[in-house]
Amino acid sequence: MANLEKLKRIPYKIKRNFLQLPVLKLAFERAYEQELNKYLGYLPKIYPEDENLIKSLHHEGVFVSSLQNLGICSTSSLIVSANKLLPEFLTFSTNNQCSFTLPSSILMKYPEIFLWGLEERIINIVENYIGLPVLYHGVDFRREIANEKLVDVRQWHLDVEDYRMVKIIVYLNDVSIKGGPFEYISKTLTSALRQNIKYSGGFIPDQIIEDFVPRSDWKPCLGDCGTIIFSDTCNVFHRAKPPVEADRFSMTFAYTSRQPITMFSKSALPMDELRRISSRLSRRQRECILGLSD
Repeated sequence: MANLEKLKRIPYKIKRNFLQLPVLKLAFERAYEQELNKYLGYLPKIYPEDENLIKSLHHEGVFVSSLQNLGICSTSSLIVSANKLLPEFLTFSTNNQCSFTLPSSILMKYPEIFLWGLEERIINIVENYIGLPVLYHGVDFRREIANEKLVDVRQWHLDVEDYRMVKIIVYLNDVSIKGGPFEYISKTLTSALRQNIKYSGGFIPDQIIEDFVPRSDWKPCLGDCGTIIFSDTCNVFHRAKPPVEADRFSMTFAYTSRQPITMFSKSALPMDELRRISSRLSRRQRECILGLSD
């Protein structure tokens, strides 16, 4: 299975490598801008209270609120299901890992969690920011272990899936500065940093970041249980700050355009599970998970 996934990624890897060539990069960017302009008149309407959220994504790259303030109708089911699922982490040995994600077979005991990411209002928000029809990559139910280790996504990086991407992080416990908060650098500073270090991918040590961006401009997102963070992780340097005193429990919902630059996994769910759950969805929602019209 792992080898099959690697084979599926080869075309995307080739595309990423081609995009490093200046002439091809410019051509792809022009085509992308044309697609954005073409779709502008088809963007869905949004609630007036969501306008600041989308503006913040465009200018800052991040918007922080709470599930309560957002007011999505199925949030109560999301919270109930998430609380029932949290004890599942205790049934697995972490084997000295720094983080642990619940497998989809366990996650889908409570499909309300996956389905929350397909709420029409959520899709409208994401589509208005991305500017194109949306592909929903599913949800990760994650535990960050408090061991202070600076490895993997605890290091500074940019996601490379698309020109724009939205990840929605929901804290499932109170997260302090020592509890492993999501941490980011604003969009403007990220743009300058990317040029200064000629970033093309991978993880960046703190020392290099600090040479260009002072620690006072590193922004940890602290919050109580139920804090929700919208972020364009392709356009803000970010990391999961290593937790020191307490584990962090969270859910992350991920979205790109329907034709992203690359995909590491099309969805957290296997295709047969996607097709089974699609019977409960509207046509638009099915297109968001299957990436096609049917």
